[in-house]
Amino acid sequence: MEHSFRITPATLDVMEAFLAASGELHGFAVAKAAARPTGSVYPILARMEQAGWLESRWETGHPDEGRPRRRFYSLTKDGAAASRAVVLERRGQLAPTRSRGRLRPALRLTSRWGGAW
Repeated sequence: MEHSFRITPATLDVMEAFLAASGELHGFAVAKAAARPTGSVYPILARMEQAGWLESRWETGHPDEGRPRRRFYSLTKDGAAASRAVVLERRGQLAPTRSRGRLRPALRLTSRWGGAW
């Protein structure tokens, strides 16, 4: 499958977070579900959106006092199909499991030297 951006382990975690979600997610929720720092997640969201894999919208209501408006993201139809294909290709399975309310990424293959493929 061809992509217009680099697919890193963090990108795969973000894709899995969206595939496991039942709707749109704000950026911090993506970071939490992917177990990645926001400094890694927001650039990935921007790349995926630029590639047409995600669409976003700003929160329209007034947020709680002291909290900025959130930006919500959701996979496009093409983005969902592409994400599913990439995760299957790279990790061999889709279904993350829940453990204590947090998503746990699917099994990852590692080389005999301990590095992820």
